[in-house]
Amino acid sequence: MTQKTILAVDDDASVLFYLTQILRAEGYQVLTAEGGPTALDLLVDATPDLLLLDVEMPGMSGFELLDRLRKNNHTAAIPVIFLTIKDRPMDESRGLSKGVADYLSKDVLTAERNDILRYRLRNFFAMQENERLRGVLATVVSANHKINNPLMVIQGSLDLLRMRGVADGNAEMGELLDRACTATLQIRDVLHRIATLSTWETRPYLDGVEMLDLGTEEVAEGNG
Repeated sequence: MTQKTILAVDDDASVLFYLTQILRAEGYQVLTAEGGPTALDLLVDATPDLLLLDVEMPGMSGFELLDRLRKNNHTAAIPVIFLTIKDRPMDESRGLSKGVADYLSKDVLTAERNDILRYRLRNFFAMQENERLRGVLATVVSANHKINNPLMVIQGSLDLLRMRGVADGNAEMGELLDRACTATLQIRDVLHRIATLSTWETRPYLDGVEMLDLGTEEVAEGNG
């Protein structure tokens, strides 16, 4: 998983300092803003993976900032977790009703409870990644069905050419048919693995990008 960027927004500089130490120790890239207006300025150029947002701030509350974010196409999809001393049930209900991903009391910033913050963030990003992979896989499976039909036409056409003897006495044509048949079998094998994929394991690809591990093995050359 690539490094995640978290923007912490709070009017208390000591809270931002403490959060920065915790989050960097967890391997996150950290941005900070002392209040809503500063956060909005920062978000003109930055697109963090998550906002940790205080609720009670002078000038612009967390709820007001959240409303501004949701009305802007550039920031509308950024997930938000409220981190606040206002942890009454009615406040939590209001926050969750606004679509925030979680609502945490600031007591997670104490030494005895900061593991709670770490685990909540790990779980959030893990679930987010699983949802992303599910979406990718759903698209791939849909494409699988669309690929299968023309592939069957190709395979049938190759079989028909063999039956009609177009390669009889022509070694070059026979080799071309063999290679085409082998290629269609390899494609069918990959499609089958995608259709029956039951795990979400990934492996490194290029420049930090990961891909689903299909465990694909090449089909032996030939038609047998």
